[in-house]
Amino acid sequence: MRTIEERVMGTVGVIYIARILVSATALRLYALTLSLAGIVAFASVPHVFLNILVVAHSGPAGVAFYLLYAVLGTTLIIQLALAVGATAAVSLFVSLVRTFSGWRAGFA
Repeated sequence: MRTIEERVMGTVGVIYIARILVSATALRLYALTLSLAGIVAFASVPHVFLNILVVAHSGPAGVAFYLLYAVLGTTLIIQLALAVGATAAVSLFVSLVRTFSGWRAGFA
C-alpha cells in the first residue's frame, strides 16, 4: 500500500504537468501548430512557393500583391488557419519579447 505522502506527491505531479500543458504559451503553440497543419493539409504549399519565386522577379510589390490575392482567393478554412496562425505567432513573439526585456531589465 502506498503512503499518503506518495499519493499527495503523485497528485501534485499530475497537477503540475496539467498546468504546463494548458499554459498560455502551450495553447499558443498548439494553435500555431494546428493552423500550420491545416494550411499544409488544405493548400498546395509547394506550388505557392514556386509561384512566389516566379513573381519575385517583379519585386517586393509584386510579391505583396501575389500574397494578398493568394489569401483572398483561397478557401475560408485556409483564411481562418492563416488568421489563427498569424495571431498565435504574433502573440508568441510578444510574449518572448516581454520575457527577454524583463530579464534584461533585472540586470541593468
